[in-house]
Amino acid sequence: MINLGYLAFFVLLLAALLLAIKQMSIALDEVDIEGFTLWTSIASVIAGLPIMLW
Repeated sequence: MINLGYLAFFVLLLAALLLAIKQMSIALDEVDIEGFTLWTSIASVIAGLPIMLW
């Protein structure tokens, strides 16, 4: 049986990653390099969480 806690966690991570990517796109459209750098860092941490927590 699938552990629903893990499933919910990974769905939450996926949603957060997609939100961060959207914010990166907005920052690029506004030529906001600081904002783009911030959201890129956040997306990188989110993408690395499953590997760090495994």
